[in-house]
Amino acid sequence: MKLAVYMLSSTQSLVGFAFVLAIIIVDGLILVEERGDSETMVWVDGGTFTMGSDRGLKDEAPARPVEISGFWIDKYEVTNSQFKQFVDATDYATGAERFGDSMVFQSPAARSLSELVPLSWWKLVEEADWRHPEGPNDTIIARTNHPVVQVNYEDALSFCNWQGKTLPTEAQFEFAARGGREGQIYSWGDQPIHREQGVTNHWQGTFPIKNENTDGHAGSAPVGSYPANDFGLYDITGNVWEWVSDWYHPNAYVILKDRNPIGVTRHQSFDPSEPNLPKRGIRGGSFLCSENYCQGFRVSARMPADPESATNHTGFRCVIPTRSNRLDAVWLN
Repeated sequence: MKLAVYMLSSTQSLVGFAFVLAIIIVDGLILVEERGDSETMVWVDGGTFTMGSDRGLKDEAPARPVEISGFWIDKYEVTNSQFKQFVDATDYATGAERFGDSMVFQSPAARSLSELVPLSWWKLVEEADWRHPEGPNDTIIARTNHPVVQVNYEDALSFCNWQGKTLPTEAQFEFAARGGREGQIYSWGDQPIHREQGVTNHWQGTFPIKNENTDGHAGSAPVGSYPANDFGLYDITGNVWEWVSDWYHPNAYVILKDRNPIGVTRHQSFDPSEPNLPKRGIRGGSFLCSENYCQGFRVSARMPADPESATNHTGFRCVIPTRSNRLDAVWLN
């Protein structure tokens, strides 16, 4: 057997991130392996896990075994600093910048939850965008290492593609978030969040009336401020919601494929609250999730989101789907 290995690298100045391309020639057969940068990404071995939960919300059921191929995933949510590099290199304009406004959470003035209407928590704010997450008077100058927000699905995917990556599927995200903890509720185990202080960035207090802010982060936190899960991933639950590639359907788990599922089609997408608007999925929960309300920091929690809309609590991270992407066999003379 004749073996030759050639290692090619690409720097951030060329394609936005560092990766290694290994060209391996075995007896004339060319194999190509693209490897993530181990300083900024984590390799997740493939395997079979139970996706979903029969003790959560209806759209998380039925819990079922799913097989996942290995993949690289970003250790951290994409930051403002990283997104700025992308914008500076490509002159990219986000959806919020093109539309001229975006959605911003505002804590309502109310004495009890019974007085509240969920839509009252959100306001369409002119000139709110990724540089000004809460509006024109806001700035990210002191938040360069916070996750970028006010990015819609296209914005997130465009960044990932610029880096030679893509967005995770729901199955990849949940597999990564569980960190090998099969069947457990949270990325840290089954202990309720009030008994596991400091494990994730979430709303402390009664949402949406009062945030006690006991950990010092009323909004987003710098990435990596909380402990990593067992796979070495930071903020995979909490901090900000994260875009995934699947179109949303509340009964998706009934029809998912058993291996590397990718969700339903756009035509099949359905959100009972807005039945005529196709939705993508977001995962992981955010600093607005609390024990008394959404509990989006549960590893099986799902949420539909308008792919054209952006908010100040939604960001993303990227993946490289497979460890070994083989070209069609090319035999050398």
